[in-house]
Amino acid sequence: MAQIVHSVHSIETLDHLSGLQLANLCGLQLSEVRDLVDYGALQCAFAREGLDYFDGASLSHLLVACKQRRDYDLDLFSVVIVVQYLREIADLKMQLSQFQAVLSR
Repeated sequence: MAQIVHSVHSIETLDHLSGLQLANLCGLQLSEVRDLVDYGALQCAFAREGLDYFDGASLSHLLVACKQRRDYDLDLFSVVIVVQYLREIADLKMQLSQFQAVLSR
């Protein structure tokens, strides 16, 4: 059964969101959510009864990118680029933390 998302902060507590819930949360059309999947910015965790579901824990970058879209009037493809850069930045931060932990020993 799908859970209702009341705020951006509650997304971290959810296991999965439907494509419709994700669209509502991010201010997207359902067709735009499908386009983001096609562009590789989103990965569907599973499909059930004709609905795609997405992992709630992996959506933080998309939420930031969609906020940037609203703030700067970006097109959907720009959202894809922002999501990709946010993922790369997060990966680099994690690597830096690992290197710092090794060097501080």
